[in-house]
Amino acid sequence: MLMNGWRLSINQVSKKPIKLHLSLSLHKNCTMKPSRKLLAGLFSATLLIILAWFFSDITWYILISAVLSFIGAPVVSFFDRLKFRGWSVPHGISTLMALLFIFLLLVVIFSLFVPLIVTEARVISSIDIQRLNEAMSQFSTSIESWLLSMKLIEPGQQIDDLLLAQLEPFMGMATFGNIFKNIVGFASSLLMGVFSILFITFFFLKDDRLFMRIILLFADESSERRVYGIIDRVKHLLSRYFQGICIQLGIMMLLLSLGLYLMGIPNALLIGVFGGLLNIIPYIGPIIGMVTGIILTALGYVALADYTLIMPAAIKVVAVFLVANLIDNILSQPLIYSNSVKAHPLEIFLVIIMAGTMAGIVGMILAIPAYTVIRIVGSEFLGEFPVIGKLTRKSGGCDEIPPG
Repeated sequence: MLMNGWRLSINQVSKKPIKLHLSLSLHKNCTMKPSRKLLAGLFSATLLIILAWFFSDITWYILISAVLSFIGAPVVSFFDRLKFRGWSVPHGISTLMALLFIFLLLVVIFSLFVPLIVTEARVISSIDIQRLNEAMSQFSTSIESWLLSMKLIEPGQQIDDLLLAQLEPFMGMATFGNIFKNIVGFASSLLMGVFSILFITFFFLKDDRLFMRIILLFADESSERRVYGIIDRVKHLLSRYFQGICIQLGIMMLLLSLGLYLMGIPNALLIGVFGGLLNIIPYIGPIIGMVTGIILTALGYVALADYTLIMPAAIKVVAVFLVANLIDNILSQPLIYSNSVKAHPLEIFLVIIMAGTMAGIVGMILAIPAYTVIRIVGSEFLGEFPVIGKLTRKSGGCDEIPPG
């Protein structure tokens, strides 16, 4: 009995190192797998960035096509639901009709601009140059007197000479030759880009999982399920965002055009449509649209040689833009940014300012979509960090947003 007791205690003691060794080996394997996953993820992300950098044009085509597919997805769904005496529209034809609808919409917007621009060019060509020179000389004299009083120019210097000295380097024949060459190159690149975007958009609309499969090429097999969830959430939020942006631009075009027309401003439709489109640029877009509207209005009255109406008309243009943007800031933007992007207004403001500092106007336009993607990816892979978890809490989990 004593020997059996000793054997039992020895066996119990001898089992403890085995359990400890097994637990250490299991812990070692568990810690190695995440590190391998992290390295694989970093390698895939680096490879994706390098490919996007070297093939930047194709990257832009794919991104623009993805945006158009987000906007056109409801149109495809609408045509898919259509039935004629029990016959439903095939999905391929629905996709083609949706793409044709988007193309015709762009053509209609462009056709609205062309006649108005031609009319504005005729108005500018009818300006009485002699009377304009007299008015400009009076204005130039008053400006020169003010600059002399502020000691910003020397006595005898004229603004005309200073402006000609600054413009002279840009007026050579070589400069005009380069401009013509750049215009031809831009036109050919534009045609190629439009064809490529329409071609890629068609397949994105026809197969809504195609973009997802492209992304999954760079994902590890063990993380495919999480990547599926991320892409579904990104697709859902960005679809709502871009559809909301289209509605916002339409509302701004209507408000500006109607307000300017009621105020009796010439070329109200041209200024309203152009100002509404510029609203896609956060914060500075409305300012650019307002300044452009003032310039076009002033040119219209200069053509009529009625300089006394320029200032009252400019005040009316400013008032219409301020009221329209106030309505937009109170009603449209909170619904679009807060509900679709699920971010605080101050957070959105800081993101747009930082993106504008890094990439200019293009960065400001793409700031919110890019930030939406970053937040969702961060909530999925880096949500255990307190700061990232709190920032991405409102981006929506899988239980909060249904798959797209």
